[in-house]
Amino acid sequence: MKKDITQFLILQKAEDLADYTETALMHSNYEKHQRFQLCADIRGAVKAILHLIIRAGKRYYKKTTLEDLDIELEYLRTLIRLSYRRGYISTHRLDTWMNSVNEVGAIMGSWLSKLVAKKAK
Repeated sequence: MKKDITQFLILQKAEDLADYTETALMHSNYEKHQRFQLCADIRGAVKAILHLIIRAGKRYYKKTTLEDLDIELEYLRTLIRLSYRRGYISTHRLDTWMNSVNEVGAIMGSWLSKLVAKKAK
């Protein structure tokens, strides 16, 4: 079975997102109790995103896994916005972080569109 380049591209972008997430969490103003809860939730969401991308690449039927990935991306966006509203991250960090999440989301959307178009043929 031929590997789709989209799979490799989205995995690379997700790894970049994971790297930036660690940087953002280490250099932000999270309160001590939030470092353990909110930061753990953010890290967990990023791990789940990586896991779902790998899972989607290995599965024959990818649509459900990609839909789960879409849900996890939206959950991560919500956690990042919550961090911003509570003043733990700056506007610049919010923009940079969201751009990284949106890149993964855009690639995931095109991957899902390709699958739907392929099924329609």
